[in-house]
Amino acid sequence: MSKSKSIINSLPIQDFNLVLDRFGLEKAWYSVLATHLNNLDRADLKYIFSENEFKNIEIQNFDFLNGLSVGEISVLYEYSLAYMDRDKRKQEGQYFTPDDVAQVMAKKTLTFPKNKIWIDPCSGVGNLSFWLIKYQENPENFLKNNIYLIDRDKLALFIARFILAVNFQDKDLRLFENIKSRFVVADFLLSDNLPKHDYAILNPPYVMVEPDVRFETSSARDLYAYFLERVIKTSMGFVSITPQTFTNGQKFNSLRKLLLNNFTTLDVYCFDNVPDNIFRGIKFGSKNTNTANSTRAGIIVAKQGGDKQVFRITPLLRWRVKERQKLLDSVDSFLTEIKPREDIFPKLQKDLLPLYDFAKKQEKILAHLVSRRQTLYRLIVPSTPRYFISALKCEVERSSFKTLYFYSEKEMNIAYLLLNSSYMYWWWRVNDGGMTISEKTLLTLPVINEISVSKNLLTKIELSEKTNRVIKRNAGKDNENVKHNPSLVKEITSGLFPRFASALELVHNNSVI
Repeated sequence: MSKSKSIINSLPIQDFNLVLDRFGLEKAWYSVLATHLNNLDRADLKYIFSENEFKNIEIQNFDFLNGLSVGEISVLYEYSLAYMDRDKRKQEGQYFTPDDVAQVMAKKTLTFPKNKIWIDPCSGVGNLSFWLIKYQENPENFLKNNIYLIDRDKLALFIARFILAVNFQDKDLRLFENIKSRFVVADFLLSDNLPKHDYAILNPPYVMVEPDVRFETSSARDLYAYFLERVIKTSMGFVSITPQTFTNGQKFNSLRKLLLNNFTTLDVYCFDNVPDNIFRGIKFGSKNTNTANSTRAGIIVAKQGGDKQVFRITPLLRWRVKERQKLLDSVDSFLTEIKPREDIFPKLQKDLLPLYDFAKKQEKILAHLVSRRQTLYRLIVPSTPRYFISALKCEVERSSFKTLYFYSEKEMNIAYLLLNSSYMYWWWRVNDGGMTISEKTLLTLPVINEISVSKNLLTKIELSEKTNRVIKRNAGKDNENVKHNPSLVKEITSGLFPRFASALELVHNNSVI
């Protein structure tokens, strides 16, 4: 069960819905906060009741916030927004950052210079800011002097101020009042009156938008790219979590260029969405039958300063649910230092970096073997990989596939070996890793010079096509594919890349741990 589902299921959610129905979103949350404040055994916090928002507010019989972490409160707030206006929440594209991931991001900020000003430009109810503040030597002082929370949502900012004051009030007995100016209702993308700041921590909205020529990243047509651009241009560094789509794709070239031109230190952490997902949430407001948040996420840690540019990146990381904390604790060990390029941030593991360098030196790519016209020599490539990729000589019953035609039988068989090996699957994860194989990723596969085509191996692959068919149901339709036996894939890969066969075999695993 996802974390967000378990939180909602653990509460008397029907009672919470009744509070929303009775009072509306704002007054319902003022009532929820007042009830929590009333139940806290903290006489030093009772002054908060004098705020205008709490006047004539009803105290509930149940404290919905009791025992919830800040990340779990974020889930509840997301739920309430979707409950009140599902269509609007779907358009917003905002997903909460789980506590464990927020902690990882907050710890990364500890490597930045001290006594600087931070902003959280799309803070929501403040779970990123909470952990950033918590890890400071003097959290209360940091909250008062070193951070601004910015959001268009006035209610979310009020909830954030409440959470932070309740958790970090120490010597300042009017903290809730005295930090009011640190919570700014504004559109970070467009405002001309942003607080002066040095660094940013953020989880921006993930939603497609129309191109906005005010941004260099307008071709990306995604709000998260616009947020990152504004952060890049207004700060000396940042820690963010977004979809990892910025690592590849032509439409993100301008964003990659901005990152490389403005920072000397860049660490990029890339996370897959199976078997576990970094967000572990559900898409409140989604109209799909599958409400799982399937975003493949990427964390960026960017800093200015230093004489030499250092760029490090992880492969697309997978882990089992029970290994989650171990992965988060050891995530730095997967970083690989590479020479950055504007056209792509390849997601590489250290032991396969030599293979990448070797592959990039090859003179031919798959596109050189492929004919634009139909020929007698054809391969069918199913478009939706997960743990494997196949190329088939026989037809399969499925809706999504790419058909490649070749100039000769020899060229077709060379492609047959390459595409059915772990090499193609690895190439896809390095350069893409999305829901489908893009034509660019497929056709740019480097073709190794002087491949020997074993007739015996070709026969084995052809036989496997007939005996290893699998069916996956998607959107109510059966999609047929061929899943070769791992021993056969290993044999193909070993014949092509004996030095890297063992490392390539591991890219199919459902865990890097």
